[in-house]
Amino acid sequence: MAEPVESAVQPGARRLRVVVERADAPTCSISIGDWFEIDGSRLRTPNGPFCPYAIAAVIPVLPLRQGDLPADDWLVRKPYICCPDARENVVMRIVGEDRQ
Repeated sequence: MAEPVESAVQPGARRLRVVVERADAPTCSISIGDWFEIDGSRLRTPNGPFCPYAIAAVIPVLPLRQGDLPADDWLVRKPYICCPDARENVVMRIVGEDRQ
């Protein structure tokens, strides 16, 4: 039997919320204020569907943001990620929420 794979996300990791801050010409159903949340390995989209391309743009940096970062790290100073379609000009902000 295979050994269980240890999760990269530590138990004390932050829950993250990704909020749409700007959406100039979205072709999907994204609107300013829409958000999704990452809690460990769970993805929650309470407002209904969220553009998979926008989620894919943010996913690579989320494990970094879930851990502790120095105050001068670029993800702390500028927590913004853009959707890959430049014509849409969708900008999302990553917000960390400490676990209770």
